[in-house]
Amino acid sequence: MGFLEDIFGKRKIDERQIQSELENWNDIVYSRKELDMDDPVQRREYIGSCLQQMEEAARELDSLEFEYNDVTSHLRDIDEINALPPEQRLEVNEIAQKLLDSQQQQDKFSRRKSKMTDEEFEHMERLASEAREGAKKLADAEDYQKKIKNDLKRLDGEHEAYLYREEELVNTVDNCKKLIITVAVTLGLCIIFLLFLQFVLELNVVYGYMIAVLLAAVSVTLLYFNSTNSVVELKTVRKSISRLIMLQNQVKIRYVNNTNLIDYLCLKYRVSNAKELTSMYNRYIQEAKERAEFEDSQKSLDTNQKDLIYILRHFRVRDPEIWIHQPEALLDHNEEVEIRHSLNVRRQSLRKRMEYNRDIVAGNAKSEIEDMARQYPEYTQEILDMVSRYEEKYPEM
Repeated sequence: MGFLEDIFGKRKIDERQIQSELENWNDIVYSRKELDMDDPVQRREYIGSCLQQMEEAARELDSLEFEYNDVTSHLRDIDEINALPPEQRLEVNEIAQKLLDSQQQQDKFSRRKSKMTDEEFEHMERLASEAREGAKKLADAEDYQKKIKNDLKRLDGEHEAYLYREEELVNTVDNCKKLIITVAVTLGLCIIFLLFLQFVLELNVVYGYMIAVLLAAVSVTLLYFNSTNSVVELKTVRKSISRLIMLQNQVKIRYVNNTNLIDYLCLKYRVSNAKELTSMYNRYIQEAKERAEFEDSQKSLDTNQKDLIYILRHFRVRDPEIWIHQPEALLDHNEEVEIRHSLNVRRQSLRKRMEYNRDIVAGNAKSEIEDMARQYPEYTQEILDMVSRYEEKYPEM
């Protein structure tokens, strides 16, 4: 039992450590502690890093806004249908009921041992045109996620190593200073002792003076060179730490966006990973082939579907095709509420990602640049020139 307790105890510690790392990777840190603003290379590099964050956020927002508008369009269609006058809604419901009856008449499908449920099939049918690309996109995102995690772990390790080295160098410099003082004090004591031997005991201590001074000079020289080298290396280490923080910020942004992308794709396709989506898509392909054999018996179903599309389009529904796969939502309020909830969850996920990129990534980077311009007015024009070139590419940011 003690052995098992040790294993599970270690596992809990590892899980807490992983969770701590994940939370840390979501943070965007700005540090100008070791930044030399008078150095044009460091200054432009730092400002360029902030602008790159804003640029990446802008690209992500462009993609998210397209998907967000599509989800919003589906929600507006639901509102448009609910706003129909009673007689027009009755007409839609009659066609939807005929369509639903036609679907229920497919007894052959209900008697056969289906490899997929109707809900799974209809869900994949709605997403069939993008499922293969979605599976590849999800698989690529999962592979990229592993690489990002490895990069972040490596960067965290390098960061810790640099911090440890910085502490060593600081201690080395302090110790050298203390040892130089110790050598000076020791030399003074030796000279006093030699003076005592020379004048009180009348001994010849010339060689004693020479040896004492020589040893002190050699010791101080070695300590001085060691201290000087440590100071030079310390500056290099601190610059490396500053650059490493900027690199960590960029990787963290990619990590958060990629994590949100994976979560959204899994939410959209109702799967937990790319392997499951690929399997579901392959099952869907086989199922569609089998169902194609009963195409003749579905003529009435096709007719009702066309009628529903026509009347919904006539009533200004923007995407009427989606309703032929969910006519029960036109008849059952609970089904409609469930679909609306699913769309709202997707839109909330998109809005969260948009807010993160607009407010956290781009907003914080913009605030950092503005703060630099205020603190260093002599470089304001240079900062404005770099920002102007960025705004020409992304005027809406």
